[in-house]
Amino acid sequence: MNERKKMSAGKIIGFVFLGLFVLFLFSGGCFTLGIFAGGLGTALQDGGGLYGTSNAIYVINMEGIISGSATASIFGQATVTPEYMTEQFETAEETPGIKAILIRVNSNGGSPAASQEIFEELKKVKKPVVVSVSDICASGAYYISCAADKIIANRSSSVGSIGVILQVPNLEKLYEKIGIEYTTIKQGKYKDVGSSDRPLTEEEKQLFKEQTFKIYEQFVADVAKSRDLPVEKVREIATGWLYLGTEAKALGLIDDIGTYKDAEEIAAKLGGIEGKPNIISPQRFDLFDMLLDSYLGQGSKNLINFR
Repeated sequence: MNERKKMSAGKIIGFVFLGLFVLFLFSGGCFTLGIFAGGLGTALQDGGGLYGTSNAIYVINMEGIISGSATASIFGQATVTPEYMTEQFETAEETPGIKAILIRVNSNGGSPAASQEIFEELKKVKKPVVVSVSDICASGAYYISCAADKIIANRSSSVGSIGVILQVPNLEKLYEKIGIEYTTIKQGKYKDVGSSDRPLTEEEKQLFKEQTFKIYEQFVADVAKSRDLPVEKVREIATGWLYLGTEAKALGLIDDIGTYKDAEEIAAKLGGIEGKPNIISPQRFDLFDMLLDSYLGQGSKNLINFR
């Protein structure tokens, strides 16, 4: 009887290790294939190389959290990075057959620095750029969209949320309950600012307030300039509130109400495309990216966010 139990336990352990080994091989294979396929990138979508196409619209999906680094995981949300977006802008600009760019946006925003970086890069694009809003184009995502030639949203799309948020958790009482004690040794008065083991001082709160205000003013100024709106008007509506597409249109935050297909037609018109345009989009191997991130543990968190 004991021998049988030992054999059964041995089989279970063996199956567990076998399963882990298979998973390791699969993940490694995905990682390798992801690197190889990532190199092929957008050419796979065209079936013969981007340079062989003509009268095309290049569609870029901007979906997920805007971040300075790729932090997607198998169970998490995809991220939008400056590196990825800049690469797509360059591809569209350098490919003769691409006449216009269409960015399909569905994002709550994210990092101010990353959003500003993408905004600045998009402003450099010489070909026509149209943004099509899906469900939401908020905060940092709206910041980026302002650099486009046209912004199109549905009537019930959520647009705007012009503002800046900073949240610093204070877990001091929780630590006391579970017996966790922090010993902080620092050089530099503000080196431990934002530490979760203590509340912010009034001085620190004021410093953070001033910092977020400066970023907020940059946001307002860039929206006003890009949308050709008075700064004071933008400041009035820059409350962090999300406006419906119809409201955003009335406020001048978007150019028109329409569907994705409407945005596609506008992009074709701006690009001087006659007849039905060829649609090309970059292929993102999210599964491979997520597996890579899960191995390397990439990513960083920002205290201040456009959300």
